[in-house]
Amino acid sequence: MKKLISIFSLFLFFSFIVNSQAQVSSYIFSQYPGTYTEISGDTVVAFSTSTITNPMDLDDVTYPSNRIPFTFKYNGVPYTNCAINTNGFITFGTTPPVAANYGSISATEVYDGAVSGFGIDLIGIFGTNADRVSGSAVLSNVVSFAGIVAGRLITGTGIPASATILSFNQSAGTITMSAGATSTGVNEIIQIAAASIVRGTQGAAGNKVHIIQFKNFRRNTTTGTVDNLNFQIKLYEATGKIEVVYGKVFEGPIPVFGQVGLRGILPTDFNNRTTASNWLTTTAGATNDVQCMISSSVYPGSGLTFVWGPPHINVNITVIPEGFYNLSTLRLNMRDTVTAYLRNTTTPFAKADSAKAVIDSVTFTGAFTFNNASSGTYYIEVKHRNSIETWSKSGVSFSSGSSANYDFTTAAVKAFGNNMVLVGTKYCIYSGDVIREGSVNLSDVLLVYNAGLNFVMGYTVTDVTGDNSTNLEDLLITYNNSADFVSKITP
Repeated sequence: MKKLISIFSLFLFFSFIVNSQAQVSSYIFSQYPGTYTEISGDTVVAFSTSTITNPMDLDDVTYPSNRIPFTFKYNGVPYTNCAINTNGFITFGTTPPVAANYGSISATEVYDGAVSGFGIDLIGIFGTNADRVSGSAVLSNVVSFAGIVAGRLITGTGIPASATILSFNQSAGTITMSAGATSTGVNEIIQIAAASIVRGTQGAAGNKVHIIQFKNFRRNTTTGTVDNLNFQIKLYEATGKIEVVYGKVFEGPIPVFGQVGLRGILPTDFNNRTTASNWLTTTAGATNDVQCMISSSVYPGSGLTFVWGPPHINVNITVIPEGFYNLSTLRLNMRDTVTAYLRNTTTPFAKADSAKAVIDSVTFTGAFTFNNASSGTYYIEVKHRNSIETWSKSGVSFSSGSSANYDFTTAAVKAFGNNMVLVGTKYCIYSGDVIREGSVNLSDVLLVYNAGLNFVMGYTVTDVTGDNSTNLEDLLITYNNSADFVSKITP
């Protein structure tokens, strides 16, 4: 009995840990009418080669271990792979979803989270109607061209086995096949193996966007035609942002309902959308099984973009580089960029996140947005191009989705080890570490001295005063701090 109690307690503890990590419910949602740009992709995940046989018709298939070409942080956890399911969604974690998953947000399956573009029982086929004449390779009076793709298999009554689409002419309403029809028919249903899933990556390192594109899918339960869905799921490296972007959507007379949004580790952690009337005014779901409706009159316009972003930590940091502070004007000689880091408060004080901001010359404040750090207590570390690295006195508590302030200039004790200098009435971080190795020494002095001799002008590390000129004033500040053995002080 004691053993059973211990196991149950362990289960409760594990459940608490899982729930305490759930964060997708706090992701910030927005939407806007954008532009849909189809990609050819650098990786083909799958494309339809049949209209009747699974998995070649992309019906209920999961493709695990699709590599994301960067570390993508979802729900506070870094991932480099995702699983893609033909039913309109992707998942994270080592356990992929079952193939016949028709609602990844409400599903009780074990995976680390899901992003659903339009989650329902989908299939990689396009259907339409056309007339045929025995012996002719040309189909006429084609009802819809939404999912017609040249080179793909086409099937239907009176169409030879293995026939493909050679070409099509939307203006003329015709499709030319690779073989002639074997019988004559009017307004007959034809099926085309039209769908594909491709992946592609855009942007430079640090700001890449990975795109998973679903093209020419339709719901599997319909017996009608002309249904056609196109959408992309985008993962953003720098911010952890997720976008679902809709392409052209066509729907027949029977409405279809699909899940749209995010799920965390547990199905109780969700962030989804619902509408039955207008995709421009979707609302947040109160339960994890709500859906968005697509009909012939209610559908997402091409380019409609849904955005989910993890809540950020916003910190207004006030800091003054010693040399830049002008006692005559009580301003900085110029605005300049500072990099700030949030560091864990326990050894080895690992970096949790970083951000850059421009320090205003009048307020001495920069607005720093940390996209990847979760709520917690962190040291603030600031670095400037020719100043001593300086840390906050102690850990500062931050909450995701809210703003905080930290002012280094009001007292020496605001810096770890009181490592600042008083200039007028403001405490400033020491200037002169032009080499950025953590101390002001002879190497820095020589670099500034030589730059001064050569009348170096412009935005350079040797310009310790921020007046775009390396001169005697820069040398004096650097020399004095070197003589005082100024160096960084860290925990």
